[in-house]
Amino acid sequence: MDMLKHSNWVLCILGLGVLPATLLAATRPGDVFQDCDTCPEMIVLPTGKATLGSEPWDQGRLPFEGPVRTVSIEHVLAMSRHETTRSQFKEFIAVTGYVPVDNSQCFSWNFTSYLGYVSWHTWDKPGFYQQETHPVVCVSWRDATAFAGWLTKKTGRTYRLPSSTEFEYATRAATRGPWFWGTASAEACNYANVADFTFRKVYMFDAPFDCDDGYSNTAPVGHYKPNPWGLYDMLGNVWEWTNDCSREDVDNPPLDGTAWVDGKDADCTQRVVRSGSWVTGTGAVRAPAQYFLGDGYHSQILGFRLVSVMDDD
Repeated sequence: MDMLKHSNWVLCILGLGVLPATLLAATRPGDVFQDCDTCPEMIVLPTGKATLGSEPWDQGRLPFEGPVRTVSIEHVLAMSRHETTRSQFKEFIAVTGYVPVDNSQCFSWNFTSYLGYVSWHTWDKPGFYQQETHPVVCVSWRDATAFAGWLTKKTGRTYRLPSSTEFEYATRAATRGPWFWGTASAEACNYANVADFTFRKVYMFDAPFDCDDGYSNTAPVGHYKPNPWGLYDMLGNVWEWTNDCSREDVDNPPLDGTAWVDGKDADCTQRVVRSGSWVTGTGAVRAPAQYFLGDGYHSQILGFRLVSVMDDD
């Protein structure tokens, strides 16, 4: 029995499950580690090639989904298994004294449409009930990158937001089509918190999925089934920030997983978001879907997760 298998076996016997990063270098696909008790639980993703994007004739295709293309992810990437939680962001605020961007209001929704920015809706009081295990919302791209910088200093490991390509690569987990769970709308609620029958009891917009996930707002992270690579909430719950800049022409993105931040039409005051959210129905909860938002924008449906490139450590 080699050392890695032996260490995994011992940890399982002890009921620990997750490998502390200081105990064992996690570099194989499926390895899970956590740099501290309150740090994100990370999982190492497979490297390799994948087909991303969507065909112009795909049913339900949205603007800016990007062309069908083959990407090659050769760097060993670990991604947070869950969206960043309220408790994790709360610790960051408490330790650093950081003040989130425009922390007196948050872009919010009501029964029939969006309200715009609502005063006193903030990351810790977003306008609906949340537990500490729910994803933090009402955070901007700048807030998310500040959190990543703090976690990097705290752990000695480099953390950052994923690129848009890395996010879609991880979401699909070697699948094709708009949803990693298959083609059935009714299956969505086993894997994602989306606009559904529960949502429609409170909100009267968007085309709902044909199922009931039990939550009208955010759900605790990890509540639903993971995708094939062990990642939770890669579709639904909250839209998530990535590092890519916005652009008018999305036809030639990088094919190696790097963030698209250069080029004459790049606008880095806006960043790409992925995944869909609890208010998002069948129209935009799609693996290739992406939108552009200002880097200071923050709303009730927007959060983030982090990645770390293991080759760099």
